[in-house]
Order: sequence, then C-alpha cells, then structure tokens
Amino acid sequence: MYDCKIKIAYVLTPIDFGGIEKVSLNFLKNFSTDKFEIVPILLIRPWEDGNFFLQEIKNHKIRYHTIPVAIKPLDKGKDYLRIIRSFYRLFSILRKGDFDIIHTNGYFADIIGGIAAKMIQIPHVSTCHGFIENDFKLRLYNLFDIFVLRFADRIISVADSIKDKLIHKGINGDKISIIQNAVIVPTLTDVEINEQRISAREQYNINQEEIFVGYVGRLSKEKGLKYLLEAGIKLRSQGLLIKIILIGDGPERKALEASACKNGIIQQVIFTGFQKNAIKILPAIDLFVLPSLTEGTPMALLEAMSFGIPPIASRVGGIPKVITSGENGVLVTPENSTEIAEFILKLSEDNEYYMKLSRGAKNCINEKYNLIGKVDSIESIYLNLTI
Repeated sequence: MYDCKIKIAYVLTPIDFGGIEKVSLNFLKNFSTDKFEIVPILLIRPWEDGNFFLQEIKNHKIRYHTIPVAIKPLDKGKDYLRIIRSFYRLFSILRKGDFDIIHTNGYFADIIGGIAAKMIQIPHVSTCHGFIENDFKLRLYNLFDIFVLRFADRIISVADSIKDKLIHKGINGDKISIIQNAVIVPTLTDVEINEQRISAREQYNINQEEIFVGYVGRLSKEKGLKYLLEAGIKLRSQGLLIKIILIGDGPERKALEASACKNGIIQQVIFTGFQKNAIKILPAIDLFVLPSLTEGTPMALLEAMSFGIPPIASRVGGIPKVITSGENGVLVTPENSTEIAEFILKLSEDNEYYMKLSRGAKNCINEKYNLIGKVDSIESIYLNLTI
C-alpha cells in the first residue's frame, strides 16, 4: 500500500459512448487504487439528458467533477465565452484539488487542460486517439491541439500512424509512447456465448441461413459506412441472404437510412441507435465490417475479435497493426465496396477459412490487446512523471 497516492485529473468530453469513452471507462474501473487517485473531470453538454458515460461513473461510485462546455446548444445561438468559461472552471478545479498530473483526452480537453497545466506547473499527459477533419471548425481545433501538444510532458498515441502524424507536425517523438487500445477479454463459456447469439438473433429476426454483418460505433462520414451499404446492395443483387446491423448513432444516420431506402435494402439494414449493452449483441454477428477512412486502434474492432468474429476492415490508421490479412481478419482498400462484398461472400461460403480467421482473431486479442497490459503501461507513465 502506498502511503501517498498520486492524484490524477482525468479530463475528457463524453458525448457519444464511443471509443474514447469505452477506453476511459475501462481504465477508470481497473487502475491500481492503492497507488493512484484518479478523478474524472467531464466536459459535458448540460442540455443533453442521459449521458451514459456520466451515469456509469455514478453507478461505480467514482468521484468526479463536471464542467459545462457551453450554456446552450449551437442552434440556440453561439456561446462566445464557452472556451474561456470552461478553462476558468477547469483551472479552478485543478488549483484547488492539489493534483499531481493532468491526463487529457480529445482536442478540447487538450487545449484547455494543457494551458492550465502549464500555468499551475503540473505534468500534462495527453492520449491522442486520432484526428477527425470533417469540416473547417474541426481542422482549426486540430491546429490548436497540435500546438498545445508540443508542450505536453508525455503523449500516448493509440497507433503508430498517429505517432507518425504527430512527429510530422513537429512534436518530439521521444515523448510519444504507443499504447494501443485494449479490451476486457470475455470470460463467457461457449455455451453462454451461444445463448447470447440465439437470443440476439431472435431479437432482430435473423434467420439461421442469413449472413448477419455488423458494425458498432459512431455513424459519421469518416467511418465510411456508405461503402458497407453499397456492398450489401451488390450482394443482395447476387442473391446472398444478408442483413446488416449498424449499432450506434451519429450525424450520418439519416443519410444512411435514405440510401438504404432508395436502393431497396431498407428491410435488410437494422439501425439500432445507441445501445448500452452493444457487447451483448456481438455474439449474434457473423462478420464485423469496419470500412473506416481514418482510425486509431478501434475499440469496436477489438471487442468483436475478442468474441472470435472475423473482421473485414479498411487498411487505415492502426488497423493493419491489429489485423494480419488472411490470418485473423481481412484488410480491404478504403472506399472500396467491391472488396468488402467479395470478402463477405468468400467468408460466407468457405467455412474452413472462416474458422481460421475466427480462431486467429480471438488469439490475437488474448495475446496482444488484453486490458491489463494497457493499464500497467499508463500507470508506468504516471509514476515516471512523479519521480
């Protein structure tokens, strides 16, 4: 037992319950409480009810702070003082809380947290999950983020490709550590997994002969989901009995629904919206498809593979570090619905190949992406910064 725990301010903006939120929640539930006191500081949208991440923090009786990122939604008018107000509240919490380290996640947390850390003179750790540049506003935030990260004491990158991008932007590579995302390996028996599979397939009315293809995550442009739908259209025209389930929500949902309707496959595509227990649906899925245009080390991919679900994923970001094509999954060219369709068809027809990839996926997660190793690596960074 440590006589004096190291106190960490863990700052993030939990909006959708996606990759950053899953990574953070797993970490907050599993760190060494005898060595560290980690206090989440959550930058929230106060007008949004039912924030799942916040509810999970409360359920696990984790002490936390909240800071509103604005006083009103953008469609109700601009809040010109939101950045200054958020910074002041974070600065006040850090100064009064006697924290030893601040650990930020995401561009907004990086920007206000990095500046506050320098002013208070405490070490700053940032986990860089990737960069989304869908519009001018995000590109501008990313520029500020990169500038602030130049002064961070340590940066955790979830993928080699993200580290390379940071170095290319002028950040010292010596202070960047690659700690890939990791998951809690399922402890369910084969019987229990099969029971979940049967239950979930019944829930979504999936026949035994249908190929059930799944995606879990945010429905946004950078996820490339239109190429998955295009693959579904091609396969239906070839007579393959296929259904696609998109688990999650996001700004592209309406466009994807409209596309499925226009192309006559709306009955074959299931839009579930956000699901608190998405992991319970995974055993029902035959193939996991991740057609992203940019990625770090996606949590949804790791979770699917942990159940032995063969993945078909784009050759972008940190995905090629996880998937060895033909061994534990299949890599495809980004923006290529034809390749996606070809491999869905191949895996639906070749059971021996399917089982090979299934075993490879499960073994890969057990050996390389177990959460215990990730937690240990982050804790080592904390300890080194306080020596």
